[in-house]
Amino acid sequence: MAQACGRMVSRVLEELQRVVETLAHRLGRAVAVDDLDFRLLAYSAHFGEGDEWRARVILSREAPPEALAWLRRQRLGRMTGPVRLPADKELGILPRVVVPVVYQNMRFGYLWLIDAEGSLSDEQLALASAAAVDAGAICFRERVVSQLRTAQEGELVRDLFSDDEQARGIASARLVESGLFAPRGDVTVVVARPIAGGADGVDEDDRIALQAALDTVSTRLGDRGSLRLVRPDHAVLVIASATLRRSPETPDALRTTSLDRLGGRSAKWRDVHVATGSAARRLDDAVTSYTQALDALRVAEVVPSFAPLVAHETLGIYALLAAQPFDQLGTYGVHPSARQLLEADRDLFTTAEVYLDRAGDARSTAAELGLHRASVYHRVRRIEDVTGLDLSDGQHRLLLHLGIKVSRLLGLV
Repeated sequence: MAQACGRMVSRVLEELQRVVETLAHRLGRAVAVDDLDFRLLAYSAHFGEGDEWRARVILSREAPPEALAWLRRQRLGRMTGPVRLPADKELGILPRVVVPVVYQNMRFGYLWLIDAEGSLSDEQLALASAAAVDAGAICFRERVVSQLRTAQEGELVRDLFSDDEQARGIASARLVESGLFAPRGDVTVVVARPIAGGADGVDEDDRIALQAALDTVSTRLGDRGSLRLVRPDHAVLVIASATLRRSPETPDALRTTSLDRLGGRSAKWRDVHVATGSAARRLDDAVTSYTQALDALRVAEVVPSFAPLVAHETLGIYALLAAQPFDQLGTYGVHPSARQLLEADRDLFTTAEVYLDRAGDARSTAAELGLHRASVYHRVRRIEDVTGLDLSDGQHRLLLHLGIKVSRLLGLV
């Protein structure tokens, strides 16, 4: 199925290229088609006068950042027909005409023509509009193919995270056999979750936005380099660990792209947290990496120092604690000594945490808290008085340290 989808997409892009080249020859000028993110889909041979922007887009396949900002100011999403855009000498942009690529009331991108002299006639603009409709029909077919692939992929990835070991094995085999994923050794799961700024949760529009973010990031990773799934309140990316090592910016790219698709930081979403699990040896073991990524998200939500990008392997003791049911942690995880510090003095609680995090090093504790070492020693004595513990005893230090971390994890601090 996936191989057939791949051949279909290739044919679609070839058809799009033919539309672009046919229009370029009829008008005697360069033509290009971008998607909605201004990534280049097809372009013709050069005709007539060109500009710096066209050259840079052809080289990189996408508009440079400064040009993207300029494009967004043009409010192209509102256009219903050909629009003339002015030159921008600073950006090296000549005057051009842009035509929306639309089919069945669905917008897919933009068709571009350089028109330095403003000489395009109404008849020529009509030809460009007709070509944009043809391009839209081609993109529509590609969208259908992509949706079929996404549906099949989503069903198998859901099974990949099943509690049923046999179902995971079958899903893994089908993902590989159907060509949806190329096995390259270890796999790692990356999870993105919007962090609410208000009371509303993730709705259908938000899930569509997360799917678009996954598609964008997945495209950059190459064919069969990743798997995607949108769950009720988060997005999942399964990626070959080798690919992640080559593209370590992927978690950050998923975060920024998700924020962009969700409309940026707003009253509804104040951020997107992205967590990375540890590598799993095989695709059918990806559920372990997935569970670790979810645990890391739980930690990042209540321990801000880990947000917004968190890797499970950096959690330290929180990795062990987060793997436990929170209701059980609340029952037996908070040692009375931690509660006593919280009730007595929050500054003592913070001092105890920093002191224990630094293995009882008074010098580094003083530096972290901006205190004199004598003040640290004084606070340590007060901590011992309040808790009844001896911080020179390893067992006592462990009890208090775990109690403090559980308190953090449960949001008691």
